[in-house]
Parts: sequence; C-alpha cells; structure tokens
Amino acid sequence: MKSQAKAWVLAGLLLPAFILGCTATTTVQGPPPTRVEVIPAAPSARHVWIPGHYIRRGRNYVWVNGFYRVAPARYNAWAPGHWQQTRRGQVWVDGHWQ
Repeated sequence: MKSQAKAWVLAGLLLPAFILGCTATTTVQGPPPTRVEVIPAAPSARHVWIPGHYIRRGRNYVWVNGFYRVAPARYNAWAPGHWQQTRRGQVWVDGHWQ
C-alpha cells in the first residue's frame, strides 16, 4: 500500500515537469530575421538545397546553416520549414519533401 502511495506522489510531482517540457516550442516572440545565405553549387542534379533556419534552444535561438541533401526517390522539392502563429505563440513547423 505504501509503495502505491509513493508511486502516486512521484507521478504527481513529475507530471507538471512533463507538461512544462512540452511547451518549450512555443514562444511569444519570433526568431530573429533569416540570415542571407550564399548557396553553393549543387554537388549533383539529385541534391536539393535545404535553407538555413533558427531553432529554439531554451530561451535562445540558434542558427542552423543550410545544406544540400539528396532528394529521396519520388521527391524533387523541399518545402522549407516556417514559424506559424498560434494561440499560444509562434511554433516552428518542420520542412518536408514534396
């Protein structure tokens, strides 16, 4: 009985931490303006440029440089990620292959 009560107390203490951890992707203030990148020549015709973007790390934004990636079979374009405004703040929507 005591072990079950301890488990409930532990769950009650950890639940708020899990909930707060899930909200780390929203922010009231958006990232800084996108940096201007010089896009080098593609290594091959199958490579697609993935543009650079900011990602959120705690309270700061970190720039991720753009890079080339070989497009998977059946895909030939990359839809870049973007920040989308929601009721809770701005949320990063990942890019995807088209």
